[in-house]
Amino acid sequence: MRAVLLGTGSPPPNPRRRGPATLLSLGQARFLVDAGSGVGSQLVQAGVRAYDWPRLLITHHHSDHTIDMGHLLVTRWIVGQNAPLEIWGPAGTRRQVELLLDYLAWDIDVRREHMHDRRPPEVRVTEIEEGKILEAGGVTVSAFLVDHGPVTPAFGFRFDGGGRRVVVSGDTRPSENLVRWSQDVDCLIHECCDMATTGWFPGCGWPTLEEKIRDLQSYHTPPGEVGRVATDARAKTLVLSHLMPASEPAELLAAARTQYAGPVVVGADLLEV
Repeated sequence: MRAVLLGTGSPPPNPRRRGPATLLSLGQARFLVDAGSGVGSQLVQAGVRAYDWPRLLITHHHSDHTIDMGHLLVTRWIVGQNAPLEIWGPAGTRRQVELLLDYLAWDIDVRREHMHDRRPPEVRVTEIEEGKILEAGGVTVSAFLVDHGPVTPAFGFRFDGGGRRVVVSGDTRPSENLVRWSQDVDCLIHECCDMATTGWFPGCGWPTLEEKIRDLQSYHTPPGEVGRVATDARAKTLVLSHLMPASEPAELLAAARTQYAGPVVVGADLLEV
């Protein structure tokens, strides 16, 4: 089983990092976790053509994790794919897709004027709860709840197949449930937000930088605590993703290693782990 970090960034634009997205694959079975900005281009660079966009798993409905879902949906259809796009996600995913199709309806209708006997694109949505959600190509995919309040529900995903176990945390503060679902995994791909590097501007919603940092820490995981999560889970390898633009990889690595003795990888776009 392969895991490719398609996008390792966070909401602020970063020319070195696309939005959150991870590709898991075993043979011809492919699973895309989240659809952050630029995910289509990253899939192509990872060797997946638009006709073959994989099934999509959404961790939660923050826009940086779903912003290019419409691009995936309509582009695979434009190049000739008529099979429904399969999407698994939290409660609210079906409504989100309905609104997205409404937004794309004019574009789809105009394009069909140039086509012959072509129906509009279809989407098959499954709204998930905790537990096993699908099996395909020798891979079992499970969803588990994480702590990203006030965003509820928010999920991480576990992939078991080919003799390997991989967890993608999604966005979360340190979570006991994530630790339970990540026990002894070969690879834990975990969000890592160095909140001290965040920016602040008057009128941004927080009266001071300190209050913004404190608030972000209430639903994200800083570098040192990511290491503790990996230690508690007995993960064989820790991979850091969802990184802030101003974060320094060497500092993230050093902080994670204070709490975790195993191999640590600071994620980079298109890195296979």
